[in-house]
Amino acid sequence: MTTDTLESPSVEAGVVPRMRLASPAPLRVLVDARRSVVGYRMAGKARFDPAPPVSPGLPAEPVAVDADEPARELHKPTFVRCTIADLRQGQLEQLDPRTSVLEIRESAVGPDGIDGDREILKEARRLGFKLAFDGRLLQNAYASFVPLASYVILEMGVLELDRAASIAKSIQANAQAKAIPFATQVRTEGQFKSLAAAGVQMFEGLWFTKPPVRRDPAVQVSYAALIKLLNMVMREAEVNEVEELLRHEPTLAYKLLRHINTCGFGLKGEITSFRHAVMTVGQKRLFRWAALLVSNTPPGSVAPAAGTLAIVRGRMMELIALESLTAAEADLAFITGMFSMLDALLGMPLEDALALVDLPTSVSDAILAGTGVFGPFLDMTKACESVDEQVLEILSMRYRIPVERLIDIHLQALAWAEQFAD
Repeated sequence: MTTDTLESPSVEAGVVPRMRLASPAPLRVLVDARRSVVGYRMAGKARFDPAPPVSPGLPAEPVAVDADEPARELHKPTFVRCTIADLRQGQLEQLDPRTSVLEIRESAVGPDGIDGDREILKEARRLGFKLAFDGRLLQNAYASFVPLASYVILEMGVLELDRAASIAKSIQANAQAKAIPFATQVRTEGQFKSLAAAGVQMFEGLWFTKPPVRRDPAVQVSYAALIKLLNMVMREAEVNEVEELLRHEPTLAYKLLRHINTCGFGLKGEITSFRHAVMTVGQKRLFRWAALLVSNTPPGSVAPAAGTLAIVRGRMMELIALESLTAAEADLAFITGMFSMLDALLGMPLEDALALVDLPTSVSDAILAGTGVFGPFLDMTKACESVDEQVLEILSMRYRIPVERLIDIHLQALAWAEQFAD
């Protein structure tokens, strides 16, 4: 078998062709040992559809909060499940090698033997793609694949914890292997800590969205001034009152103004004071930015990924709402999505966390009871986040929004949230 069966992407004039999903596939977020979002993993196998080429030489334009056309481009690595047959047939030839990791499954080894498959994989590596193999694939029969692996996937739904930790340690000790151990289906903090101690560097799972069993007083203290600011802005307190708070909280004032100037795309000129900000955009928009600050600056015991997912939830709910509701209602949908994770961000029961902020009834009802105009939006957002395809189908039929549309909106929200990454 020759390697020319795998076509090289066109790189003429600095252009790398890309592909969009013909049938969008849900994405799960991946986190590192710091519990920050570092990538995504596609659920199931994807089908692709050609899209216009883009130039890798031009930086992506920042996407404004009020952009009519939200961002769809993800810049973090995305694991794409595929087979060697896909590579041989050129079906994935237009994926961007800078952001696509080809996940080769154990059952996907082709019929042409190990040597032929290795040549196909070597060609994919030559084109710049990183490869991920199931941990069970790296057995003696496939020893020649080891040097090609960038990631070794440990399926925690299949492997016992001790066995997964043992494999991770052996990978680290293998002089040939330069692969990163990557654990999927991590469900508890205990699993995460054990695997991290064994050398696992990437994790899939939503265990970090659960509030801790014991409250961390330091978390509440770190957010106290910000919660006070949120309540002031929500009740439209006098500007002098808010400025007095910020004078006593210089760190908060600095973070807020820095956040507005960094993320407030479309503003003309730099915002230099809170009074200037109120005069420029109004207190309702400032509430949104202060809420984003809650999610974007979690204290040490809170996973940064929890803040990222809160932003994703808010953006997805806003985009759904914009299709049928007013802009003001969409703003409330955004707050609903973000504050639905306030328990994870503040490290306390959700009802207690929501009681700290003066929120409209429509927001708190959706979060606590799943009722009101925003309840269905939150259900759909959570289903996309957890990649529960059965629930997605049910909600799609119930609310007459195609599954493909919901997944596309989720991808847009993930892309939009990337601008707030560290």
